[in-house]
Amino acid sequence: MRLTFLGTGTSHGVPMIGCSCRTCSSEDPRDKRTNSSLHVALGRRHILIDCGRDFRQQALQHRLPGVDYVLLTHTHFDHVAGIDDLRVYTQRREEPIPLMGMAEHLEYLKTYIYHYLFDDGIQRGGGVTRLELVAVQERFTLEGVVFEPLPALHGRLPVLGYRFAGCAYLCDVSTIPPATLQKLYGLDLLILDALRPEPHPTHLSLTQALDLVRELRPKRALFTHMSHEVLHAEIEAELAMPGSRFHGPGNVHLAYDGLALEL
Repeated sequence: MRLTFLGTGTSHGVPMIGCSCRTCSSEDPRDKRTNSSLHVALGRRHILIDCGRDFRQQALQHRLPGVDYVLLTHTHFDHVAGIDDLRVYTQRREEPIPLMGMAEHLEYLKTYIYHYLFDDGIQRGGGVTRLELVAVQERFTLEGVVFEPLPALHGRLPVLGYRFAGCAYLCDVSTIPPATLQKLYGLDLLILDALRPEPHPTHLSLTQALDLVRELRPKRALFTHMSHEVLHAEIEAELAMPGSRFHGPGNVHLAYDGLALEL
């Protein structure tokens, strides 16, 4: 299994429009962040966790040959706006792409965002993405790998993370319920929201994310969904520096667009 961070940024992305801060002006490629998304390669099968506004750019940059499944965390635009671009992949396959997520998210997506994908009376033009909506609550298996939905909260909004193959991905979260927290111990890799240094009402801050890592003690932790308030080189240095405000509990790093690793 190979994981690739297609994007590690917020809805604004980094650099942010109209901003000339140190991060937005940085020449470090790790400070260029597109909408958060994770690509999971299982042999020749390709799984996306979220498909945001920057998906077309991400797919071209990483030469993504196909998409076989999409796992949805929630329906905010920076996590679903790239679904229309999946049509190039569905035109090459006989069956629709399974889009898996919380039932209420799928219904919202079908009713308010992508109604034209499901309305037979609307002109199709150059073709549309063909999807099979699959509501998930319990564990399910894709290509021999067990995936488990992880309920959490993004402010007051219910969202999903996913656990699979000793890894857990929790993006856009501010609160992790006790029942979900119990499923996050003993991980090889924890991928966690860490928006910025200061607290935020709908996201984990760097300090909150580090506190969770200290409690859960995964073998390795990577932070994602970072705003322009996170300068990569500076925070990475602080994670490794005893006595700094963000000194990490071991193997903790910031993810970045294009980071790839094997599980």
